[in-house]
Amino acid sequence: MKTYIIKSGDSLGSIAFKQLGATAKWREIAELNNIVNPSKIEVGQVLQLPIESEPEASTERADVVIIEEDPRVYYQYQNNPAKNFLGKKFRKGIYRRGVHTTEKFIEENPTLLAGLKISKSEVSALLATSENEGNLDAVNTWDNSFMSFGMFQWTLGAATAQGELPALIKLVKEKYPDAFEQFCGQFDVDVSADTNDTYGYLIYKNKKVNSAADKQFFRSDIVAYRFAAAGMDNRVCAIEVLHAINRFNLFYFNRTNKLGGNALFDLLSSEYAAALFLDNHVNRPAYLWPSVAKAVSKAGLSYDQLKNGGNREEMKVINQYLNIRETYGSSPMTDAKNRAAVTKRYLDAGKISASKGSFKSHRSLR
Repeated sequence: MKTYIIKSGDSLGSIAFKQLGATAKWREIAELNNIVNPSKIEVGQVLQLPIESEPEASTERADVVIIEEDPRVYYQYQNNPAKNFLGKKFRKGIYRRGVHTTEKFIEENPTLLAGLKISKSEVSALLATSENEGNLDAVNTWDNSFMSFGMFQWTLGAATAQGELPALIKLVKEKYPDAFEQFCGQFDVDVSADTNDTYGYLIYKNKKVNSAADKQFFRSDIVAYRFAAAGMDNRVCAIEVLHAINRFNLFYFNRTNKLGGNALFDLLSSEYAAALFLDNHVNRPAYLWPSVAKAVSKAGLSYDQLKNGGNREEMKVINQYLNIRETYGSSPMTDAKNRAAVTKRYLDAGKISASKGSFKSHRSLR
């Protein structure tokens, strides 16, 4: 097995990027080495690294068989002896990190994404944060949200609450009805009529799934398999990317009194800022606007000065914001410093720009 000796300045994220090509794979290293707290690694410590394997090509099949070999769960196709890893049992269900990374999908499918009217700038900002999140075929059925899926782990919602997952499925249905039918429709799964672009409910066998009892079915291994299979389908992956980018509509372009009646985009409009804010909103959405407001104040600028300023003013506020978000709130952002380092690496590599006005959205075309 391949090993790595920890050096000064290393983090699990930087090791995963250098050795495995994706920061998000730090979780695999942590699991393999029984590391509970990623910040507690030591210089000189020898880490085992996971063996890289080619992603399985998968699609929904009617002849699938689920095989449980505690704690692992596999799926197998009839007339094919090969077992394919689905996930590991944990608490009430399973968890699957997945194998299909956002970076690789975007790199290999530019035409598909262009057809969905996604701008290069939007893709770049998403890429600069995606390593902090999950893979496109990631599935989690063990917690109180019953089913979480994809790069941003969109959930079915706890108990009677709405979830973000139905909104994702609604978008699949609108853009690729054939994919929707393949992974949902033929199995009597639909979205409720009141599902909007952000939240909603699923329908199962013509009944609204709006209770814990009804949602329990979505913990089942066969449903986990169907979502994992969907997360390996290019059409669904493209919608995951689109839905992730549409998240900007929730916080970036709408005016708010928390920012002096301005939209965040009016104040800080670089690709670097957009990427950092997307990362924040995925992890701690309620903290974003207050953190930026505090950063503007700490920078000694008025909203008008920031709005009418240039690169210097923008970076001054961003630097304050990065410090603030590390400790802001009763439950601060998870691993905020390392998450910011991922985005900064994309900036240093010239893949995103820190110039004011560099973030270009195609939302008006979609």
